[in-house]
Amino acid sequence: MPRALVLIHDLFDEIEAFYTIYRLREMGMDVRVASTELREFRGKNWAATLRPDLTVREALAERWDVVAIPGGYAPDRLRRHDEVKELARRAAEQGGVLVSICHAAWVVISAGLARGRRLTGSRGVWDDIRNAGGVVVDEPYVEDGNVISTRSYSDFPEFWPRLEAKLRGMGMLPGRHPMGPADPREGPERGGSGDLTK
Repeated sequence: MPRALVLIHDLFDEIEAFYTIYRLREMGMDVRVASTELREFRGKNWAATLRPDLTVREALAERWDVVAIPGGYAPDRLRRHDEVKELARRAAEQGGVLVSICHAAWVVISAGLARGRRLTGSRGVWDDIRNAGGVVVDEPYVEDGNVISTRSYSDFPEFWPRLEAKLRGMGMLPGRHPMGPADPREGPERGGSGDLTK
């Protein structure tokens, strides 16, 4: 079963974190949550808490197909830890996928992965991306190598189907989605599961 790791810290964005966890599970992935320590972490709106399954240091001893970082203010706390930056680098450089959501571009920058790379994120991190040598792209889904980024949860309706199609194309996901084509642009004329005449 493909494996995904979601990184959180205090003041994580609740929508982005929970949506990411459940969306990856819907794809058929074994999803775990990690942080720098094992305790309750509170979301930025004080609407929910999450307790990680393991520490980032423990996660470094395992292989992950996807490492996803939701936004909020948590990425600013995560990027201060060397083990977080190392995990991000491994995801991007060793055949996995690093997913950067909203302010998670801060982790990408601190891990030294932004220079020369096309990235997006919350408008509040655009200057940081540019100052780190990255190229800001104002689009809902931006893919550059194995780093895939999005601006915020408002982009999720377009972002997640495209990410799922990417992961299926990489052979990471089992079978096809039970509700139809992995890519919404794949229709009956392409032989997708939406073709009910077969």
